[in-house]
Amino acid sequence: MEAVLTGLLAFLAGGKRYWLAAPQGEKPPYAILQRITGIRDYHFQGPSGLVESRVQIDCYDKTYEGVAAMARSIVSHLSGHRGGIIQGIFIDGERDLPAADAGEVARLFRKSIDIIVKHKEA
Repeated sequence: MEAVLTGLLAFLAGGKRYWLAAPQGEKPPYAILQRITGIRDYHFQGPSGLVESRVQIDCYDKTYEGVAAMARSIVSHLSGHRGGIIQGIFIDGERDLPAADAGEVARLFRKSIDIIVKHKEA
């Protein structure tokens, strides 16, 4: 699922999308993805082979307009997508969050999107 989702977001921020952390010194815009949960599906004969994963996508940019545009692009590109091992991608939430950590010098803006990905287990 991670490789497929990475591929679906290849258009994003010049291809700058990373799992868990951006490379040190990366300049915005970029996106960070992290899998929050992965709930496996079962039936009476055992595992069905399907998983429902919640993925958080955090957009970072130097302006609020930049992160808002990036978020709109992600939502329009992923919402309802299905194909291959992906049975469906659904937007579950979107919120503005502070991007600054204590001691951070560069000010960035951040928008976070939660998606639900229903997929076959790899």
